[in-house]
Amino acid sequence: MPEPLVVRAVVDTNLLVRGILRRRPSSAAVRLFDAIDEGRLRLVTCQYILDELRETLIDPEIRAIAPNLSIEIIEQILKELRTEADFVPGDFDGDFVPENPKDNPIVACALEADAGYLVTEDRGLLALGARRLAAFRPVRIVYAKKFLELLERGDA
Repeated sequence: MPEPLVVRAVVDTNLLVRGILRRRPSSAAVRLFDAIDEGRLRLVTCQYILDELRETLIDPEIRAIAPNLSIEIIEQILKELRTEADFVPGDFDGDFVPENPKDNPIVACALEADAGYLVTEDRGLLALGARRLAAFRPVRIVYAKKFLELLERGDA
């Protein structure tokens, strides 16, 4: 029996944060991390996403929710993500999300890495649906629960 294909996807920062905090074990964010651990999902990331993740995790409001999340643990998580994920430099530039330019690097990461999906719960990104540029295959921008359904069915 052939091994299932591993789906490569960029996971938006807000989902990464929620997955790391693991506040709700059955949440889509935690299930995404489970799919990574099980080898069904290959995380794709870039320096912009890791910097945004670090900034969010060291925020005092997040630290109040997760007091055991020390700076050392945060740095270890970032190191593991950088080495375990497919990492792209994030040099690709474009105006993909004119309404919210801070999301441009996230779309660019998915295009640069030739990822099949960008998984998010950001309505602005979801409104894009898919992005395609010459010489790049399309990147489907999908809601986390929809992506997990596709992954479970083997349709991703």
